[in-house]
Amino acid sequence: MKHLAISTFALLAGIVTGPVANAATYTAHYDYVGKPALPDSEIDPQLQADTATCDSIAGVQPMAPSTSYRNCMRQHGWQYRFVTRDRPDTAKSTDPNFRSNARLQPGHFIDRDTGMDCQNIGGASVCEPPNGTVQYYDPDQGLNCTRSGIVSVCSSF
Repeated sequence: MKHLAISTFALLAGIVTGPVANAATYTAHYDYVGKPALPDSEIDPQLQADTATCDSIAGVQPMAPSTSYRNCMRQHGWQYRFVTRDRPDTAKSTDPNFRSNARLQPGHFIDRDTGMDCQNIGGASVCEPPNGTVQYYDPDQGLNCTRSGIVSVCSSF
C-alpha cells in the first residue's frame, strides 16, 4: 500500500511540475489609441496599470488575450496588436574565454570545460557534441579551444 501511495504521489508531482518546467511565457503587444494621446514617458506606466486592472477583472492571460481581456484593455484605450513568445533568459557569460552559438534543447547546457552539449540525468551528466560552435578555455591544457561538432581545436594563439 505504501508503494502505491508513493507511486501515485510521484505521478501527480510529474503531472503538476512537467508543464511548469517547459512553460513558455508570452508578451501581448498593444497600441494606445485613447484620447487624449499620452506622452511617451507615460505610456509604459499606464500600460502596466491598465494591465494590472484587466488582470484582476478578466484573469491573467497565459497566451493570447481572451476577448473579455481585449475588451477590458480597449475600454482603457489600448488596441491589441499581436502576441510574441518570449525567449528564455540566456544570460551573457561574464567569462571572456567562453562564447557559444550552439542551439540547445530545453534542459541542456554547455560544459565550460569541454564545450560539449550536456544534460543532467540523475546524478550524472550525459554529453554529446554541440549543434553549433563553442569557444571555451580548457583548464587541463591551459589553452583556448573551439569546438564545432565532434572536432575540438585548442591553441595557445
